Amino acid sequence: MRKKLIVSGCSFVDHNFYSMSSPEYDCSFPKWATIVADRLDMDLINLAYSGAGNNHVLSTLTDCIANTPKEEIGLVIAAWSQVQREDFEVYDPYSDPRVEAGRGAWDKGRIDAAKLIAKRSNLDRGNKNFIWKNERVGRNGDVFYWILDTLRKYILFERMCKSYNLPYKQFQMIDPFNGYINGLMKTDYEVFQNKDNPDFVDRYEYKSILENYQEDRKKIIELILKYEKHIDLKNFIGWPVENTVGGFTIEQKCLMTARRRYNRPDLVISQYDFHPNEKGHQIIADYIYGHLV
Repeated sequence: MRKKLIVSGCSFVDHNFYSMSSPEYDCSFPKWATIVADRLDMDLINLAYSGAGNNHVLSTLTDCIANTPKEEIGLVIAAWSQVQREDFEVYDPYSDPRVEAGRGAWDKGRIDAAKLIAKRSNLDRGNKNFIWKNERVGRNGDVFYWILDTLRKYILFERMCKSYNLPYKQFQMIDPFNGYINGLMKTDYEVFQNKDNPDFVDRYEYKSILENYQEDRKKIIELILKYEKHIDLKNFIGWPVENTVGGFTIEQKCLMTARRRYNRPDLVISQYDFHPNEKGHQIIADYIYGHLV
């Protein structure tokens, strides 16, 4: 019996992904999770969907692990999304088959994806109809809360896998922080790492923004350093996520230019869609597989 590779994440992981920005592009090629599963000789359970946040990642993995015989699980991968994506599972009457259709391709695709996710997770919802709602919190969100919440998810996932004695890996698939949050992380780490260096000069473009967040910056640094003690670094690819301190996301490592400012045009779908194309997914698969063997 082949074991199962269980994966969850966002559109960079979703094997049903199609490009809304470039709908003419054929996205039917194998995605990285499928390639990795084939190389490991495992059956893939892919719980990802486009736009998913980290509540979805943790919840679907938790449910699937709880409902799958442990001897059938070969590996679990959490490909974390952006911290400001606040998604949650709710009852949606429009997903009830008794409700007349006609809500458009996007909503139909979203509902179909939700049903497929529930089926793959081995979840029995009875007569209820659940879908995943997704909201993106803007720049005015609580920086401290979102970072803390993300760090907790890293640890919860790790401890769950270890409690079941399951092989696992986790990583940030894409940049977890948006706007000034990203700026906070980059500059804070750099400043902290060089606090005793008399030759260090802060040259980051976010400096004017960061001056308004001095107290939060201190708390963020303390949080990350504190939580790092609870992370099994050999199972977290790219820790501590930010490239200014030696970390990275999978997107940064595999798709971006050396300066890490934009994705390489030969590895993405189009100039309007930064998701990986077939070649990009192959490169991601090669990199992740290299950390598994």
